[in-house]
Amino acid sequence: MKFIRRYQSDIYGNYRFAALRDGALAGLVIGGVVLFCKLIYYPIYAPENYVTDITLLVATLFFAYRYRSRLPEKRVFFKELMLYGLWLGVVAAVVYGLFLLFYGGVVDKEFPARCLEHFIYGEQQGSGTDEEKAATIAVMRTYRLHTWAFIGAFRTAVMAIMTAFVAALVFRTEKNKVKEKTK
Repeated sequence: MKFIRRYQSDIYGNYRFAALRDGALAGLVIGGVVLFCKLIYYPIYAPENYVTDITLLVATLFFAYRYRSRLPEKRVFFKELMLYGLWLGVVAAVVYGLFLLFYGGVVDKEFPARCLEHFIYGEQQGSGTDEEKAATIAVMRTYRLHTWAFIGAFRTAVMAIMTAFVAALVFRTEKNKVKEKTK
């Protein structure tokens, strides 16, 4: 395994606490954007869409910049920002999933039906045999609000991996040092 480099980096801040705090705020921001869309008569039709993806990206970039700027020496490695971004995304996904439960149960009771309609339309337009499509649609018809909330939270967590990577690339200030070979 000579081709694997081992990097040495320091953690300069308390990224766990910051990620919990900022992740909760990011989840609330995503929920706020969904509420804003509902107020301007553009209710969401899926638990995760481009609006929520862009909001997550902007929130991750903003909070990563804020995290770096609050460090005493403003020094941060890629690894630290990546860990921070991943924790932030997971916490934001959980908060957003809980928000979707509230949103679909209290604010917009047609949300699960709209999601089902959107996904059935997508399945009908997709490729596959009619039997496969019918089986998939039959399973989708069993989905309830908690299923749609889980789908939204899970996809937000997956998108957080990509947004954390982007934020870590953009805002890192230090390059890792390669450790010396040990025999």
